[in-house]
Amino acid sequence: MEDHNKSNNGMLPQLPPAGSFLAYWSVFLGGLGLVSGCLPLFSIWNLPAGLFFGLGGIICAVLSKRGKPFTQQAQLGLILSVIAFVCGILMALFVIFVYDTMDSNSPLGQYFRDTIETATQALMPPKAPGE
Repeated sequence: MEDHNKSNNGMLPQLPPAGSFLAYWSVFLGGLGLVSGCLPLFSIWNLPAGLFFGLGGIICAVLSKRGKPFTQQAQLGLILSVIAFVCGILMALFVIFVYDTMDSNSPLGQYFRDTIETATQALMPPKAPGE
């Protein structure tokens, strides 16, 4: 007699193993970390996103391994997540350097202050003629 408990017969959807689910999330978080952390977005609050998404992607890729070799999807997620994490660290160090330099009286600090002031004035809406 056949064992019908193991056959699916199209009745229930076949769920992917948990390792591929975590590998998918690794790719997703790594890509999201690259987009949010490495591209110069116009908000300082997006700065740590590359760090957090990259770290989360690395964790998901490592957890998807489960004693087997990395799948191609997990490898891609690991690569994207490491790049996002490194870009996030570099962006954080760059922002720290710029703000630290702006506090000094060096020519580079004056240049950063002038550049930020010019960009702020350029982004402000023009004043009406009577104001």
